[in-house]
Amino acid sequence: MRFPYPVVLSALVVACSGGGDSTAPGDTAGVASVSLNVTSAQLGVGQTLQLSATPLTSTGTVTSGTASWSSSAPAVATVSSTGLVSAVAAGVSTISAAVGGRTGTATVTVSAAGGAYPLAAEVTMPGNTFSPFLTTIGVGGTVTFRFGSVDHNVLFAAITGRPADIQITRNVNVARTFNARGLFPYDCSVHPGMSGQVEVK
Repeated sequence: MRFPYPVVLSALVVACSGGGDSTAPGDTAGVASVSLNVTSAQLGVGQTLQLSATPLTSTGTVTSGTASWSSSAPAVATVSSTGLVSAVAAGVSTISAAVGGRTGTATVTVSAAGGAYPLAAEVTMPGNTFSPFLTTIGVGGTVTFRFGSVDHNVLFAAITGRPADIQITRNVNVARTFNARGLFPYDCSVHPGMSGQVEVK
């Protein structure tokens, strides 16, 4: 009696080859890099700076992950488990955020008390003016624009490193962070001649 061995073997080959594309290893779903909101900053002794870490895949897509923070020189600057940097003494420290085996860093330079620029400032809008006209902050600092009951907007000049514009609004506070040094003029298009500047040092 003859058996259809060729048919049986063919069926086995098909069954084995059918599972070849089930799951293939890859790193596109893992963390390929870690981006920090600030890469360098200057602080005065006693000042703080809030850092945040964003894990990215190899394609640049934001992925999940909790950062583990550390400081290369805790005697100069410490960092909490949530990324809050506290300046302790004059010097330089590298703050690191590790996620999924990848690390992002920020260089923090600490100057003696009074030697650094502030990292927070406010701009108010009395009438159709920005007050103060010139606001000076350090790199990584934040300016809070306090809008009153009159419609205004904040449109920054087309300069590399500028933050996003603030569209027409009222009765709110809107913050913008400046991560690049330079002079950043801005205007309110609703009221011609209403202008201001942010200087980042």
